[in-house]
Amino acid sequence: MSEKNNRKILTEAMLRALCLPRGACVPVPPGTALTPLAREYIAAHGLAITECPSANAEGMEKPEHMTHLNASALVPKTHPRIHLRGKLDSLEALLLQMQALALERGRGETAGALGEVHDLAQRVLAAEVKGEPLGPFTLLGLDSAALRAASHDPMGCAGLDAHPAPHVGMERLCLALNFLRTQVRETELAAAQAFCLPDGTVERPDLLEALNRMSSAVYLVFMREIRP
Repeated sequence: MSEKNNRKILTEAMLRALCLPRGACVPVPPGTALTPLAREYIAAHGLAITECPSANAEGMEKPEHMTHLNASALVPKTHPRIHLRGKLDSLEALLLQMQALALERGRGETAGALGEVHDLAQRVLAAEVKGEPLGPFTLLGLDSAALRAASHDPMGCAGLDAHPAPHVGMERLCLALNFLRTQVRETELAAAQAFCLPDGTVERPDLLEALNRMSSAVYLVFMREIRP
């Protein structure tokens, strides 16, 4: 096969799929040909193309302020998807702490429920990094629709007359669960910033839905801890 036929081609579609911010660096194999639309996209978005003999970004020396978005692109550490990964990492750590607290209080059922949320958080992070679909999930024995419905029904799910308002007199585990709920919400907002585009489209609705339902699940656990 001729050298010309061996040349790799970088297209506009490939660049769009990377969801790169302005100023990102895209490592490419030496001799990579750029399509006219790819050149227009690069100019419009202020991207930098860098030749890398390894045909991807692996092993390429990178500036301290940049990191790998995937095997094909370096991005600033301020990239929304990198921020989301950090939030998910922090959320997983907090969930483990909460499980330990629940076990210390003899609340094995609560610890088990939080373990389910932790496992889903790990799946969300893996799906985001690998660019793979999340797939179906359940939490607390409920699917997505049932979780949403239950979180709006304090009487049905926890025997409460109304949605509880957190207050300082609550047991410490309940206050910690309420804080955990806020952290899941913040992670969901980070996902929205990463995947909700200016034109109104959403790139990873599966991940946003999972994070929303994780928040619902933690709220259910919170309500069940304070039920009469």
